[in-house]
Amino acid sequence: MPTTYSTPGVFVEEQTLFPPSVAAVATAIPAFIGYTAKAQDDSTNQPLNNRPTRLSSLLEYELYFGGDFAPTTYDVVVTNNAITSITPKNGINNRRYYLYKAVRNYFDNGGGPCYVVSVGVYPSPVQIGTLTTDLLGGLDAIRRFDEPTILLFPDAVELPDAATLGTLQKSALVQCADLQDRFVIMDIQGGFQKASVINDPIANFRDNIGTDNLKYGAVYYPWLVSTYVQDLTFSSLAFKKPDPVNAGAVVAMLPADLEALSAVLTDVTMVQQTLRTGADNVLFLNALAGATTPPLTSATISPLKAQFDRLAATFLNTTSNSTREQFAAILTFVRTLTLSLQTLDSATLATSLRSSLNALKTDATFTGGIVSLIKIEKNAGLLADLMPAGRDAAAVDTSYASLNNTGWIGNVQVSTLTADTTINVAANGATTIKAKGTNVLNADLFSPFVQRLINTVDNLYQSSLLNRTMVEQQLFTQHPWFKGLAARFRRDMALIPASGAMAGVYASVDRTRGVWKAPANVSLNAVVGPAVKLEDRDQESLNIHPTGKSVNVVRAFTGKGVLVWGARTLAGNDNEWKYVPVRRFFIFAEESIRKATEPFVFEPNDANTWVRVKAMVENFLTLQWRAGALAGAKPDQAFYVKVGLNETMTALDILEGRMIVEIGMAAIRPAEFIILRFSHKMQES
Repeated sequence: MPTTYSTPGVFVEEQTLFPPSVAAVATAIPAFIGYTAKAQDDSTNQPLNNRPTRLSSLLEYELYFGGDFAPTTYDVVVTNNAITSITPKNGINNRRYYLYKAVRNYFDNGGGPCYVVSVGVYPSPVQIGTLTTDLLGGLDAIRRFDEPTILLFPDAVELPDAATLGTLQKSALVQCADLQDRFVIMDIQGGFQKASVINDPIANFRDNIGTDNLKYGAVYYPWLVSTYVQDLTFSSLAFKKPDPVNAGAVVAMLPADLEALSAVLTDVTMVQQTLRTGADNVLFLNALAGATTPPLTSATISPLKAQFDRLAATFLNTTSNSTREQFAAILTFVRTLTLSLQTLDSATLATSLRSSLNALKTDATFTGGIVSLIKIEKNAGLLADLMPAGRDAAAVDTSYASLNNTGWIGNVQVSTLTADTTINVAANGATTIKAKGTNVLNADLFSPFVQRLINTVDNLYQSSLLNRTMVEQQLFTQHPWFKGLAARFRRDMALIPASGAMAGVYASVDRTRGVWKAPANVSLNAVVGPAVKLEDRDQESLNIHPTGKSVNVVRAFTGKGVLVWGARTLAGNDNEWKYVPVRRFFIFAEESIRKATEPFVFEPNDANTWVRVKAMVENFLTLQWRAGALAGAKPDQAFYVKVGLNETMTALDILEGRMIVEIGMAAIRPAEFIILRFSHKMQES
């Protein structure tokens, strides 16, 4: 707009009279820092290690970071017929990871958008690290992001000791104090234990959290028993007393009588030999491990036909010339499936599985198919034109040697089976490897048998899984000792720190009531109960302590469920900042007003600017007062905003470029103690 007018005409001038608005910032965007199953965007192959990633659902989390940690083995220490401990074991280290369950608990309790920082993948050891690695590295990475308002790191409870955990927690408090836009929800190491003379997790926490910046954090105790059930299989249990013993020895020393159970349950030997070899491996799967990529497990065996089809497609649809090695891979796959039947047949098996194998061995059509397969592999044209150099009839005999004199081939030697002559690899004018191989794959003696073989192996495996399920269901539900073990396992593996659930409560309360409402007296979802039952006397020293380091508790109340029963920061003796909603409301107001005031930087430091800034802040605080965040019958009783020369600034302040705005707010505080006073009144009529 011109400031001088030289050309005759009509000019329009627009004048700004209304102040800008203050946009309220988000108050409950947590950042979860910890260890995940993976850290990669599969759609772009972009690694996400130590890279804060915004998510809005558990499905998104699983897409980028995978699922929960599933230990391969659990150490069960048995002393005098009692279970002393159940510990997940992976490799040489006992480890637990809580990030996945914490995020899940967050969403189950009303959480919305959040950030996840993966600082390592399973089974990496939980370490505090440096500014670029592990938990400290993740904490530093989230520092560069403005949106997160809550910090938590549930995996940190697995750090070596409370002192190391305290170092991490103090670093998080320092970040909150520096940025003034976030809050820390903390967990207590060993928070599933009740305080005792030998071990006091509360005292360990208070001793190591320090004394600085405590108004920016809150801690919750005890841990929670979640509804998230971990799968339990007999094969994953490693019994110790306290030295390793086999399952049979454990069963033998128990006072219970196993013979009262069904025959399939009493066959403990079968359970040991066929299930304890690996959580997913039945014996015949071991033979398949080298035949496909990745090795077959219960998760990958079902599409056996799809794997065969992929091998065939690689041979038939290759853009370059088909190779002998590609055709040989097809035969290797079929041969491995065939030989796995003999591997399984030689094992100790349950009655149902043994019956299935015996029926197959007496099925002339099926065993005839195996004989035809061996003869086809000896076909002269096939060996000469389709197999790699050096493969001959003698090599075929060697490959199938384990079938010698077995019912699978009519109790004869493989060497006595003559080569097939009915298949002509050069039929239909075939001259290329692809064309000749197609003649074999489509042959009446080959294709139907392969399809039946695939279905047979798949059915046997599914039958073994069903058998295992039946055995374990009876074992863990009917035998008293194993029933107790299963109950102990479910409880111990369901234990999670409370921070994830509390982040969800913060988000839910902020959304439905406002950030000024205390996130307390709220029930928790997906929680069976607290790991430690607390009473009023137990909470006294937790809520109010001479050090001021208040510990909020989660308690179970009859008829009410599991409730959050505390809303204090770690600065419990500070009358300004003792309550979580007061601290978080000030963070919300400060951050919202700060961002709204940024456009005034380098504006003229005069009365016009002061009036606009004051009006902008007053309008925002008036809205907060109307919503119930500020106490007072009138706005001027709820807050004040001051700015101006000789009011908040001197002439020197203006000369030095400072515009000082003073804001006072009468924040609502929670009614933590409701006292009802009763007395007698004299009769008056």
